[in-house]
Amino acid sequence: MRPEALSLAGFVAGVTEKIGIVVTVNVTYAEPYSVARATATLDRLSGGRIGLNIVTGEDKSAAQNYGRKEHWDNSLRYEWATEFVEVVKSLWDSWEDDAIPGDKQRLFLNPEKIHRISHRGKFFSVEGPLNVERPIQGQLPIVNAGRSENAVELGARLADIRFTDSSSYGLDGARSYYAHLKERAAAAGRDPAAQVVISGIAVYTARTSQQAHALYRQVQEAWPIPIDLQALSQELGVTLDGFEPATPVSQVPGFQDPTEAVAEHLHTARWLYGDNGISLADLFRYYRRHTLFKEVVGSPTEIADFIEHWFNERAADGFMIFPPYMDGALEDFVELVIPELQSRGLFRTEYSGSTLREHFGLERPANVHVTRNG
Repeated sequence: MRPEALSLAGFVAGVTEKIGIVVTVNVTYAEPYSVARATATLDRLSGGRIGLNIVTGEDKSAAQNYGRKEHWDNSLRYEWATEFVEVVKSLWDSWEDDAIPGDKQRLFLNPEKIHRISHRGKFFSVEGPLNVERPIQGQLPIVNAGRSENAVELGARLADIRFTDSSSYGLDGARSYYAHLKERAAAAGRDPAAQVVISGIAVYTARTSQQAHALYRQVQEAWPIPIDLQALSQELGVTLDGFEPATPVSQVPGFQDPTEAVAEHLHTARWLYGDNGISLADLFRYYRRHTLFKEVVGSPTEIADFIEHWFNERAADGFMIFPPYMDGALEDFVELVIPELQSRGLFRTEYSGSTLREHFGLERPANVHVTRNG
């Protein structure tokens, strides 16, 4: 089940006070006016805690639910998405911050501070103004992800927060990708320091390193995917004919003198399991997941070491933590790792602001109409 994000965000806002709430909208099948109105309303209801994650969709069957014959290609989707975000941002600025002085004796609303946007583009014709006042944050933080050239370009121009899977590249790859995104932001006329790069990681932690690695194994072995040694053989270029899934990797001749790439996979798999005696089944389960977010296993100190090292090496400005199982993984991270990070000055001990922009250290942008007229 995948509940509709905007509706769910309203419920989350009602039972929380400080945390930011990022809603994901597939803009390929949406209209900017409706999204601008809904998100501005949510920002008001939440006290300024909403962010907007822009996606263009990958499910081709979605087109059949929205009266289209086919799902657009990447180029068309991002051309649409870029104009979509531009319209939404213009609509959020269609009300100046002081458009409602609320003076009971003289003036409740000042129409001179409410503006039409009169947008005429390739895909959208939107007159405006919005029928909701400007969001508390002025502009909601725009979040985007994606490795394609079109996704990177949209992010460079319009995103405040870049969400990446670059952790799967390893430290050197993540560091290189981080630098690339910052360079692209600068090339788009943005301040690279004002755009936050967040990398996803999946964390398995427990009070001891041994317990954490045992937990990792328990989760992997609960995975109901059939072990396909033929597929593993083709991917790694190692002959596995005649071997059983339970065969220790150390007993496979093809792994005795591995290539550099295969050796790296063996090293990582053994580190994750905390066991040099991994089997072919263990290696397969690791390999099937390795292109997703990097999996990090260890005690609270070891997890904090990883986060601190990657942060100091400029591989990310922060991390999105993916719980690899429910319930318990997120709770363990909060109860065990967060205090360790706080003791190192890497995580706040209290909120310094109340809005999502403030949480990320992002400045509140001036209204374009005030800037233009001032």
